[in-house]
This record gives sequence, C-alpha cells and structure tokens, in this order.
Amino acid sequence: MALQRRKLLAGIGGMATLTAAGCLGNEDEGTTLWHDFNDGEQETLEEQVAAFNEDREEELNVEQVPEIVDQLDTAIPSGEGPETFAWAHDWVGTYYDRDFVYDASDDLSIDLDETFTEAAADAARWEGGVYGLPYAAETTTLMYNEDLVDEPPETLDEMVDIMEEHHDPENNTYGLSCPPADPYFISAFTQAFGGRFFDSETEDTRIDDDEFIEGVELLRDRIWPYVPEDPNYDVQVPVFADGNAPFAINGPWEVGGFRDGGVDVTVTSFPEIDGGDPTPYTGIQLWYFTSNLADAPDEELETAVEWAEYHSTSEDAILSNAEDHGFIPVHQKYADDDDLGEDVAAFAETVGMGVQMPAHERMDQVWNPVEDGLEQAFNGQASPAEAMETAAEEIRGRWD
Repeated sequence: MALQRRKLLAGIGGMATLTAAGCLGNEDEGTTLWHDFNDGEQETLEEQVAAFNEDREEELNVEQVPEIVDQLDTAIPSGEGPETFAWAHDWVGTYYDRDFVYDASDDLSIDLDETFTEAAADAARWEGGVYGLPYAAETTTLMYNEDLVDEPPETLDEMVDIMEEHHDPENNTYGLSCPPADPYFISAFTQAFGGRFFDSETEDTRIDDDEFIEGVELLRDRIWPYVPEDPNYDVQVPVFADGNAPFAINGPWEVGGFRDGGVDVTVTSFPEIDGGDPTPYTGIQLWYFTSNLADAPDEELETAVEWAEYHSTSEDAILSNAEDHGFIPVHQKYADDDDLGEDVAAFAETVGMGVQMPAHERMDQVWNPVEDGLEQAFNGQASPAEAMETAAEEIRGRWD
C-alpha cells in the first residue's frame, strides 16, 4: 500500500523512550513527541532529546508509535495524542483541512526565510500559517552493492544490462530491490517524461496524461521484470540487504541497516533515461505542531516550539543527522556544505533532479488508486493507459 511508503518516510529518526504501555500521549503526560522512526537512528534521537531536556523543568516525552497514521486520526480529534510529531511535509494540507495542526507563526523565535532553504520554508507553510519546522530533505535514489557492481551505471540501458546479468529468481537472486508499485519509490520513472501524479494549480491528477502513461510503460518494461514477484516493501528490502541484488532504490533510512548487515553499499543518483529525465518525488521532514497546542499550558507550547527550533537549527543535530544517516540539511548554513559525506552529496544530487511532493489535501486520495493501477498494468490485467484511466476516474470520484 502507498501508506507503507508514507510510513517509511518517517524513518529518519529512531526508537526512543516508550511511556507506559498502551498509553499514547494523553493530556496528563506533559509535552509529548510522537514518531514512527526506524530503529537505525535510535541512539542519535535519544542523544538529541537528552541534550534538549538537560536543565529543563518541562521535559519533552518521546513515544514510538506504530501505525502512527491511524493513531493520530483517533487521538487528535479527541484532544489526546502528541503536541508535536515528525513526518514528511505532504500531510500539511490534509491536516490543516481537518484542524489537526496549530499555527505557530506568533510563537516562533526564528525567521523561516532567513533560516531555511526556500523549499523547506515553503513546506512548513499552508494558507498563511506555519504548521511545523523543517529539519531535513529526503528522497529515494539508486544504491548499488560494490561487491557486485564496479561503478554506477550512467544510463538506464547500462543498469538494465547489469540487472539482467544478476537476475536469477530460481536461485533467489534479482536485478533490483524496490517496491515497484509504490508511487513514491518509482516516481523517478513515472514522471521521467513530464507526467505528474497531481497538479496543484489545476487541483487535478495527471496520471491519465500521455506523458505519465509513457513513464508507466517504461517502468513495466525496464524495471518490473527484475524485482521479486511480491511487490511488498518487507519482501523487497531483504533481497538487497542479503546481498542478492546489485541495486536497490531506497531512502536514507535504510542505508545504515544495509551497511550494518554487511552490504558494501554506495549511494548514487538515477541513471540517464533516453528521451526523459529521472524526476523523483522529494520530501521535507517537519516537526508538526498539533492542534493540542491551541489550549495547552504555556510551558507545553514553549517546549514543543523550542524542541522544533532546537532540532532544526542545532549544529550538532544537523551534522550528526547528515554525517551518520545521510539526511540532507535544509538549514541555509549547511545546505550546500560539501564536507558532509558522499551519502549526503548523492541524495542531494537526486533531490536536485526531483519535484517536491504536493501538500494539497487532495493528494491523499491519489496514492492507493495509482498503486492498484500500477499492479494491474504490471500483471497484465490492463494496459498502462487503461489502468491509469481507471485510477484517475476513481481518484476524481473520491474528490466529488
């Protein structure tokens, strides 16, 4: 499901201290942060929270919350849940529309435009308000196993040749590890010829445009044949993690785990595509301010805002996130720093190829129909044109 992609986007932090079992951020706990981060960045996040809490009377409580999407949907309307949480920027419009977020414009001590890149500052805003603070940019990109690949492919044709060489499903080896029907992960290909999932200006989907359908055909013919038959993320990732594929398409949240498992992984950018340009979706990670802050005691409001300002501007936090985990800084002072490591440089290059995910509330209805349509096209149940036309009709029906 596309929600699996969106869940994984949250993975640029780590497991942190759990509060009492079964108690998710009720109003008696003080200021609470929720996340659904991967385990790999656990130590970093814990160190950052500990540094922030030092000498504070009102400490920040941290909860790791599985299925955070469903938990937020239930908790916030009832006045429970967190005061802040981490997620990509594409929820801003939807959560604004549902009164889930709080406008902290008058509470901030920093100027967004003077502090962050233009894209990051814009990602935190919606309808004139500021609903979070940005702390990193991210995208998915190509990675390769240096034990199987000598150098990154310059063209898609070269990449296909290498995938063909290693692809042998009967012996549990494949050409590529990638959830092939997940719109976020494969956006570099579906948008390569000018197609787009959604147009914020017209407030309409463009998946039934010829340019998008051409991208789906490319994906079906050049990518789909080389991945494991099961498209689920939890099936795809171990293929590369176990050394059974030369390539993976994934994000910074998996790099540490691959290396810890013994894969000599190198992060690179997407290869050239004949007649097009790889155009992946990119995201800005935010510390969101929830509507629980509207009636919160002053000390809780201050703690939530001060945490977001600390984490998004602290040199220690920015550098450790970049150097240890490949997160792309969005603070102006560090965004163009060439000394943050090869991983950051590679992800930054791919971000430069991409387009930012729309934050429009209508975008939330795009993901699943597109994913279903891609699977139908890949499995031969429909042509790419038929599948995308059907998906577009379903999306527009959901908006009505």
